[in-house]
Amino acid sequence: MASPAEAREPAVPAAPQGPAGVFEIAPEEELLYSLTADGKRKFIRPTLSRGRYWRIRRRFACSLILLYFALPLLRVGGQPAFRIDLTGSRVHLFGATLHPGDNLLLVALGLGLVITIFFVGSTFGRMWCGYTCPQTVYLEFVFRPIEVLLEGPPPRQRRLNAAPWSAGKLAIKSAKWALWILVALLMAGTFVAYFTGWQPLLAGLATEPGAWRGALFAIAIVTTLILFDFGWFRDQMCTIACPYGRLQNVIADRDTILVAYDTDRGEPKMRMRDRGPGSVAGDCIDCRSCVATCPTGTDIRRGLQVECIGSAQCIDACDAVMVGIGKPPGLIRYSSLRQQSGGERRILRPRTLVYLALLTIAWGSFAGMLLSRGVARAEIGRGGREPYRLLPGGEVASEQRVRITNQLTEPQRFTLTLVSPEAARLTTGGAPVEVPPDGHVAIRAVTNAPADLFVDGQLDVRYRLTSDQGFDEEIAFVLLGPYTAAGG
Repeated sequence: MASPAEAREPAVPAAPQGPAGVFEIAPEEELLYSLTADGKRKFIRPTLSRGRYWRIRRRFACSLILLYFALPLLRVGGQPAFRIDLTGSRVHLFGATLHPGDNLLLVALGLGLVITIFFVGSTFGRMWCGYTCPQTVYLEFVFRPIEVLLEGPPPRQRRLNAAPWSAGKLAIKSAKWALWILVALLMAGTFVAYFTGWQPLLAGLATEPGAWRGALFAIAIVTTLILFDFGWFRDQMCTIACPYGRLQNVIADRDTILVAYDTDRGEPKMRMRDRGPGSVAGDCIDCRSCVATCPTGTDIRRGLQVECIGSAQCIDACDAVMVGIGKPPGLIRYSSLRQQSGGERRILRPRTLVYLALLTIAWGSFAGMLLSRGVARAEIGRGGREPYRLLPGGEVASEQRVRITNQLTEPQRFTLTLVSPEAARLTTGGAPVEVPPDGHVAIRAVTNAPADLFVDGQLDVRYRLTSDQGFDEEIAFVLLGPYTAAGG
């Protein structure tokens, strides 16, 4: 008969002891690439691979950087090519000026941009991130090159960071951060110029810096954010903060372009020194060049991962290794899930056709409304603190606020008159109202009407607005007034 001790359930083994305590730490390959096993930040310092895709990315980066700095200086039709004018409540967009009243235009523009993001993500995957995202463009082609120029390649950077502080280390770090601050200030100033324009910004800061405290504060905040991002946060913006990688799980399909490792050709991995005449090994020699060169530290050989930004640095690195050992390039390449399983990638498919149709509708509507806009627009609203006022003579006075928007690139003179009812009269400033190019003016008008014209407390009136540039439009409006006997 078994003893009581033998009859008891077997003891549960104690939890493994790890560096962080009693909890077992996951294998290194399951950790976030920017973290160490004990949860500390691991700075990723990729080795640059100057292959064909890197050269393409460099062309994109140079073009986008040039566009970013040049756009606030460009003018189209006498107006800024692109400016968000907060003080003037308008947006200049390549010759067109959008005002707060252009609601449908703004909706079409917003829908067009959102659908474009979905289409690009569904078709090209993370190539947006690797080729055109500002985070990648400025980190990989501005801030990291400055770091490499002053501190050397990644191995030297690691040695420098591990070394004790000295005069030489302080000089190198100071020079690097000084250059970074200059670049960040230029980027921040350009960002603010998208709202103010370079000429007014520079003139204001030079002559009346006190009046431009808001701009100075904005430049300081943006500079700080840029330095925090590109100087410290870096790849974590892509892997932690940015939602675009997670969005890919929704908009991608089996035909979306992605960076993929050919497991059939590469497995089993084996280092060159371990290979012999009878070895069974794939083309991958487990050199980890693809990992060392990745801006986010991703090991693409583990399959599709949210950390992959499609930069193709692993492709350039692997192709160089394959050529060096006499193997054909393409072990890591742009592919799709369907191609990985032996099929052919479909370019035109229901998802892309739907996106193309929606893109055509959104951008077509935007272009159509933009081209068919009139030379001006007017909006009439109620003014004053009270909807109406009873006058001693039996009249009802109502105040209106008329907002006139000039949609031409030259001044217009507008005249507002009352069409009906004939018994009513309109009082304005008298003289025609001049509205500057692509600007707007709000005027005050007062309409007097006999009280007996109001029915159920309302009176329908019609105004007419004309300009010296041929604008002519009637505007219907409802005045509020007393409930008369005729109205019940």
